[in-house]
Amino acid sequence: MSTKTTLKHHEESIGAGIGGSHLYRECFDEDNAYVYLEFSGVPFEATCVANLAAGEGLSSIAIRLPEEWARKLGLIES
Repeated sequence: MSTKTTLKHHEESIGAGIGGSHLYRECFDEDNAYVYLEFSGVPFEATCVANLAAGEGLSSIAIRLPEEWARKLGLIES
């Protein structure tokens, strides 16, 4: 049984494989404060900047993905 509640899901053939995205919430996150974006077989670049060991500030993450995928996810309009 999955603990994920899907918000958006997309899958298609990419070259020799299948790529896709999954935007979801975790069922046990009672506040529903977070969503998770998972990519599989899709070209992207991610950078994380954090100083968690020192307990300073919040971490941040930048995800670079193709514009086409941002449209498919509804992050930008066509």
